[in-house]
Amino acid sequence: MMMLQIERNLRNDVSGIYKNELLDKFNQAASQVRFELNQGVSPDEYDKLNSFLQAVEASCEVVEQFWANTH
Repeated sequence: MMMLQIERNLRNDVSGIYKNELLDKFNQAASQVRFELNQGVSPDEYDKLNSFLQAVEASCEVVEQFWANTH
C-alpha cells in the first residue's frame, strides 16, 4: 500500500509539531466555515458548507488518531 506524504510526516512527527500545525489549519478552516454559516446562507449553500465542516472536523479526528496510534 502506498503511504501518503502526510502519513510519513505524521509518523516522523515525534514532537507533535506537524500534527499541531495540521490541526491549526483545519481548525482555522472550520472557524471560517462556521462564520460563513452564521452569516446566513441559502439552503443549498448551507448543506455544502455544513458537509465541508463535518469533513474538516472528521479530518481532525483522523489526524489525532493516526498520530496517537503511531507514537
